[in-house]
Amino acid sequence: MDQNPFFGSKMIKIVKVPLQLEPFLDKFRDLFTKPSYGSFRDLCGALSVCDKSKTVSNLCDTMADCSKGKKSRSSYNWFFSDANWDENEVAQRKVDLFIDSLCLKENDKLLLIIDDTYNEKEGNQTDGVGKFYDHSKEAYIWGNNFVTSVVQSKGLFIPHKAKMYIKNDDENENFKTKMEIAFEEIIKPLVVPKSIDLYIVFDSWWFSSDLFSKCLKLGHNIVCQIKSDKKVGINRDMYFQVRDLANQIEDKFFIKTTVSVRGKKKTYYAFEKKVIIDKVGGVNPSEWTKS
Repeated sequence: MDQNPFFGSKMIKIVKVPLQLEPFLDKFRDLFTKPSYGSFRDLCGALSVCDKSKTVSNLCDTMADCSKGKKSRSSYNWFFSDANWDENEVAQRKVDLFIDSLCLKENDKLLLIIDDTYNEKEGNQTDGVGKFYDHSKEAYIWGNNFVTSVVQSKGLFIPHKAKMYIKNDDENENFKTKMEIAFEEIIKPLVVPKSIDLYIVFDSWWFSSDLFSKCLKLGHNIVCQIKSDKKVGINRDMYFQVRDLANQIEDKFFIKTTVSVRGKKKTYYAFEKKVIIDKVGGVNPSEWTKS
């Protein structure tokens, strides 16, 4: 089917990479050897139409048997496990293209949002599988845990990097905490133009003075939640738990703020105050809200 790259009744199958993708994928060609670029191109094309879980097996099945240059599943497995390419270079190129496409200029914001997620499993053959407490379900689940990230600006976002967290045991010689993974594998390798303000964003679970300090040393800004039982100082001598400090603020001083988050409007009541966080120093929320 020359006109239509897809065919099949039970499963959509790809005969060739969609024409719309080819110019974009070509911008990554110099990061791979010729055989590896072929695998990269095939897998990206399959990702665009695969409606099942994105395993190598399912991606391979999504490619039609008559697909030009289709390789064996073992070849695509080899691409991920042993091929000579740098995931940081690929992720960086993707961010560079994102910045260029949005025409970001001096003092524009770029957000790097850090979180984690779970992928439930039934068996125990998958690397890194284990028992984890899923706070969204308030229960333990059996599966994999990934530190994830997206890059966002001007209301648009793209996936950035995801790294598997593997629990510390006798077999894991290179153990890293999730915070170490976030900084060393995701935050530190990312490079943005000096004229663009990069904000590292995460929720209260990730609050850590060590992570704060490392991000600040790189020249990045930080936006995060803090748990209500944490102490903050209004000066060098007076510290309060966040909940107690909030209870001292009269309702009339809160400002109603409505923001759009990925197409949905959300309303918050905000109050700004410069405070001191132990081992971090002064924190000024107005630096974010004014810019």
